Amino acid sequence: MMKYFSSCPKEDNNFKKSSTNMGKILKACPSKEAISQINGPLTTVSMNIASQTEFPTAQNKSDEKKNSWESTPQKLSNRTQKTTEEELCRICGDRASGYHYNALSCEGCKGFFRRSITRNAVYTCKYGGNCEIDMWMRRKCPACRLLRCREVGMKQECLLSHDQCKARDIRRKAKQKLHKKDVPTQNEEKVLNPEVPKSPPDDADHYFHRPSINIKCPNPLEKLSEDKQILINQLVYYQEKYEYPQEKCINSIDEETNILSTKTKGELHNNMLKQMALVCVAMTKLVVEFAKRLPGFDELPKEDQIVLLKEASNEVTTLRASRCYDYKTKTIVFMTGIPVTKENLKALGISNYAEVAFTFFQSLVNLCVDNAEYALLTAICIFSDRPGLKNPKMVEKFQETFVDALYAYEIEKRTHGGCSFAILLSRITELRTISLKHSEDLLELEMDRMFIPDLVKEFFGII
Repeated sequence: MMKYFSSCPKEDNNFKKSSTNMGKILKACPSKEAISQINGPLTTVSMNIASQTEFPTAQNKSDEKKNSWESTPQKLSNRTQKTTEEELCRICGDRASGYHYNALSCEGCKGFFRRSITRNAVYTCKYGGNCEIDMWMRRKCPACRLLRCREVGMKQECLLSHDQCKARDIRRKAKQKLHKKDVPTQNEEKVLNPEVPKSPPDDADHYFHRPSINIKCPNPLEKLSEDKQILINQLVYYQEKYEYPQEKCINSIDEETNILSTKTKGELHNNMLKQMALVCVAMTKLVVEFAKRLPGFDELPKEDQIVLLKEASNEVTTLRASRCYDYKTKTIVFMTGIPVTKENLKALGISNYAEVAFTFFQSLVNLCVDNAEYALLTAICIFSDRPGLKNPKMVEKFQETFVDALYAYEIEKRTHGGCSFAILLSRITELRTISLKHSEDLLELEMDRMFIPDLVKEFFGII
């Protein structure tokens, strides 16, 4: 575990040796707030799981070297000249816009790959099948261009399905509408009378990207070892795949609750509570599907799988809710597109949860947590030590795989990666407190005979 401390700033004198206790790990972080929130153990055994994954694996190292951009520097002279500061598309040499479908590429090649896969296109090369793809040739030979896309690592598994795209668009439209109006819906304001979300001050962008974040590498994944790249790509892929239910499920929730057409305060209260419960059921099912795809999960005894899912479901649901949080309006935009404020949740009877959850959401915004970090935190949370496990050592062993990956990722992403790693782990312990608050609120609602689906009761331990 000493390797986790080597990257922290020398001027900090709080670093101490540690083994398996997360409280000791967090002594490496100079933040008193992070240290004060430690209340749970994490594990420390390393393990290589690359051979266990279901995710499509990358080519072997020899093939990668043979086909990679870096191994053929002579191609640079045949491509359009670019400045050394500019990152280039690994397919055609044009200016790259970011990582798309697991490869650094331009917008043109990203769109070409997406269209080719969604249309099941079959191309034939007219020039012998060995074209050198550049900004001119990319339009002449789609066959070799698609081959080049695959060679540099683009994966068709990374494309969202039609239903997932629609769910994503619904959420985006809801956010855009919210940003324009910057107020809750008319019914919510009229009946529940929540506080109107306020925009952050003019210097908010500086605050949320403040220097203390110290992000030194926007694409840290490419600097990690191959096995960690495979693992993180797998987690991010399944996180995206099981983040939103199918469109018919979303429509079913909308039809059953019909919030926007309710008129009286009592109807709106009951329908919003019912919608939140149904959304919770849908998210719980997605959490189960995500967990089943985690490396090592299917190797655990069935009894332990059930324990992990029941104990972690509330915590993971809160983590997922934080991905729906809009810091500009301070609302959560769930799959149905309805923005939910902290005051809305309090009006529904889950005030204890609302208070701590929204503070938690903002803390992750302040840390600029990305998709890879969310996926790793979710996996670590699921593979946590829980009461009633028959094989806790096995759970501990698998968890350490994700802990190691998160540490390596933070070291590459942030200037003080060791400290950021410790702070992120402290957020997992906060989830336990938030989970308890949520269970308390649900128990009170159950006593008040409010509508709570049986699946929610079972998973959150109130049956």
